[in-house]
Amino acid sequence: MKASEVNALQRSRHVLLDFDGPVCSAFAGYPAPEVAEALRSAAIERGVALPESLRAEDDPMKVLLGLWEVAPQYHRDAEALLTSAELSSVAVATPTAGAIGFMRACASTGRPLAVVSNNSPEAVRTFLDKQDLAHLVKVIVGRDKASPLLMKPNPHLPRLALKALEADPATSILVGDSTTDIEAAHAVGAVAVGYANRPGKREKFRALNADIITEHMRDLAQVLSS
Repeated sequence: MKASEVNALQRSRHVLLDFDGPVCSAFAGYPAPEVAEALRSAAIERGVALPESLRAEDDPMKVLLGLWEVAPQYHRDAEALLTSAELSSVAVATPTAGAIGFMRACASTGRPLAVVSNNSPEAVRTFLDKQDLAHLVKVIVGRDKASPLLMKPNPHLPRLALKALEADPATSILVGDSTTDIEAAHAVGAVAVGYANRPGKREKFRALNADIITEHMRDLAQVLSS
């Protein structure tokens, strides 16, 4: 990790942490492509005409958003189905390597932690409770049930978290494993930390001018603790 990245981490006073990826694999027990297909099938049964762009989409969040665009009246049912799938999945998920150490490092160094996720808040709470990690998290901000348009990269969720923490964005970091996390961090003025847990992500994060890029959560924990 570059000296500038280490300095940016050590200056941080508050932490926003994405859920799916940095904390666990949220679709470990119910694979995302299968959830996406379940959302499509249920919508078709309700008479929703799916656009071609959704027919091969493997990301449940994108399917949820696409359904909102073509059939907003069906959103409540789609949202409930997705939340149920997430709850089933996180019941068997395990923490990402280094995630617990990172969360503990935040607590031991006095950095309040918020989990900010496009997953449902119920799924986040269920996982944290099951893993006995809830005491390490001050705030949970999950997907807004009213509109999927408020998911990251929209700055809505990070802004709610910053407000709840009474945090200054300039001394806050947002750690996430997707381009939407980097975009959301920039939108609220926080330090964007890209967790490059798959090949190709480092290049994507660099293209978006992520402030910090790491391939291991434990590296972030070590820097915060130093």
